[in-house]
Amino acid sequence: EVGCSPASARRQIAQSRACGSMVTFEGDTMAYSWDLDSEESIGLDELIDFLDEQGGNVLNDKLDVAAMMMRKLFNNRTFLSETILRQLADERRFDSINPYTPQVFMLHRADHYFIRAAIWAPPTGMTGEEIFFYEDPHDHNFALLTLGYEGQGYETLLFEYDHQSVIGDVGETVEVRFLERTRLSRGRVMFYRDSRDIHVQFPSEDFSISINVVVPKIQMNRQYSFELDLSPDTTCATIRENLIFHTPTVISRFAHDLGVQNVPEILRGHVAASSDQ
Repeated sequence: EVGCSPASARRQIAQSRACGSMVTFEGDTMAYSWDLDSEESIGLDELIDFLDEQGGNVLNDKLDVAAMMMRKLFNNRTFLSETILRQLADERRFDSINPYTPQVFMLHRADHYFIRAAIWAPPTGMTGEEIFFYEDPHDHNFALLTLGYEGQGYETLLFEYDHQSVIGDVGETVEVRFLERTRLSRGRVMFYRDSRDIHVQFPSEDFSISINVVVPKIQMNRQYSFELDLSPDTTCATIRENLIFHTPTVISRFAHDLGVQNVPEILRGHVAASSDQ
């Protein structure tokens, strides 16, 4: 169990609520994962068509079907290189649709979701490897369906918590439940629930790639990093950092993910207009 030093009466209340067995976890003590068999292969366009049909319910409805679609996409061993090569043919556009770290390639954006490829490389001690968030317990404030596409994949340790019972103070203790330790191996599909699952990623033993369907929320919850004992017996974690971005950063990232063009210029224009008033 990880303790914390209360700095206020409000934090003491948060501690009491979090570590006093006030949270009831329901459902299986396992992560959402699928090890599916299929010989059928589909293209990225077919996955996009399926997701577009879901409208605002992407990753809310038909999750099992979405997992099978991802498994079929795994059988297509050329779609990723073909997609990236097409993007590289227009270098300017490639740069504009890939504002993330070099670890991530944006493959498609839609109104309610986007699809990206993420690279997981074994650490070598070089500067900048912190972008992989290895061995850093954290949650996500977006839903994420991920496919192990290449390599052995990263190993991950998963816990769950009740976001609604958390105040969000740094140092606050949070009740958690261990789910499982697993690996995003080739062909496996996993689902990370937004503001519910805490996961700790460990480096892949080789160069690996995952394909992610990400569903950002219009009203984004807070996102946290945690201090916790990695034992399956752990029942409490401590909020180490409240991952809140500056409001213009949140707006610009969200706007970009939804396909708004020239986001920096638009924001600068609003700032200039405000300063003139």
